[in-house]
Amino acid sequence: GKLIFVVPSSRVDCAYAIGMCARCLTFPTPEMEACVDRVTVYLAQNETAGVNYSATASKPELHAYSDSDWQVSHSTTGFAVMLAGAAVSYSSKRQQSIALSSTEAEIMAASQCACEVMFIRGLYAEMGGDISKPTVIYVDNSGAVQLARDRRSCQRSRHIQRRFLKLREWQAEGHIKLVYVSTDENAADVLTKPLPTAAFRKHTNTLSGA
Repeated sequence: GKLIFVVPSSRVDCAYAIGMCARCLTFPTPEMEACVDRVTVYLAQNETAGVNYSATASKPELHAYSDSDWQVSHSTTGFAVMLAGAAVSYSSKRQQSIALSSTEAEIMAASQCACEVMFIRGLYAEMGGDISKPTVIYVDNSGAVQLARDRRSCQRSRHIQRRFLKLREWQAEGHIKLVYVSTDENAADVLTKPLPTAAFRKHTNTLSGA
């Protein structure tokens, strides 16, 4: 339980691993306890890691990354809202319902990301920030991008709950804009699944502003 406290503050690199361990908090297994020990050792070895903001970052404007992993059971939603070159809000959580396709899983993740973006936009406006342009949300699923743009329905998408398509309205009103990005460039990928070392460090550096 103590590890959970490091996630909301600044350790975006451990959000997925700690989130997975937290799912079996009531009935831990020896394998999960070993994973917790490994995460603790990683935190101790990288105690100076954190989030670094800079006005001169390559992408200082408000934007976001959204991703999901499609599982047989409940998939995982991962998103990060970026400002000044680093994440100001991020999440790695299990989805509440089972997705029947990767596109549906991505739409559910993008919807949760859009809700957080709308909150950040309002907060940023109160602080004097410029929100005249739509906030770009990068998604690595072209089907989800098209589904969020068009109000058409088809056999593969008409069952998706209305609450997950709220982002259609926000995009039509000019608050957000879903843009396709390749998986290799989607930094939220580190919040949904284990990655090879090179990809893990690349996405972690993007989210932490390193």
